Amino acid sequence: MTTDEICATYADRGVKVTCRTMDGSVLLEGDRDALEFLGNLLLAQANDLNCCHKSIEPNGAGNALFTDGSNLGIYIHRLPCQHVEGAPISGRA
Repeated sequence: MTTDEICATYADRGVKVTCRTMDGSVLLEGDRDALEFLGNLLLAQANDLNCCHKSIEPNGAGNALFTDGSNLGIYIHRLPCQHVEGAPISGRA
């Protein structure tokens, strides 16, 4: 499955993740299904040969997957970097 398919599948199931800062760390919190979603999302991105990144945000794309208590999004970036429309990601050339 692609990252988009994984997001759609888990959003349809009502899965929610909390992503916020906690004492200088990033808290990723959820029930079993939410953690399974995150694991599958990471695996899908690791295996996506067409794109090196995926972003979901509580106030943007993917917002259905976040709880109201989330104030951080998730940006997954696999190296080596591919360019999006000619612009480097994470300052990499």
